[in-house]
Order: sequence, then C-alpha cells, then structure tokens
Amino acid sequence: MKRLLLIFVGAVVALDVVVIALYYVLHLPDRPAKQQQMFVAIWVVLTLIVVTTMLKRIRVVRRGR
Repeated sequence: MKRLLLIFVGAVVALDVVVIALYYVLHLPDRPAKQQQMFVAIWVVLTLIVVTTMLKRIRVVRRGR
C-alpha cells in the first residue's frame, strides 16, 4: 500500500516536472493565451489520467485486504 502511494505521488510530481519544463522550453509564456490554455487543458487531462489510474490500483489493493 505504501509503495503504491509513493508511486502515485512520484508519478504526479514527475508529470508536473516534465510539463513545466516543456512549458518553458516551448516558450509558451510568449505565445497567445489560447495556446497557453490548450497546453494547460492537456496538462489537466494527463494529470487526471495518472490520478484515476493510480487511485484505481490503490482501491483494488485496499479491497483485497
């Protein structure tokens, strides 16, 4: 259970680090607001995918106890 929780937190942090780095590498602060909003929307969707996937795994382990 602890291991899955650490993987969950690590996955979210890793995703955030990669996306924030991409934000600056692609010079998004200099781009139009619409492109910035699209980037953030994709980031939110990716975060939701990671969170729901990991929470599903954690629930399966908890029910097995």
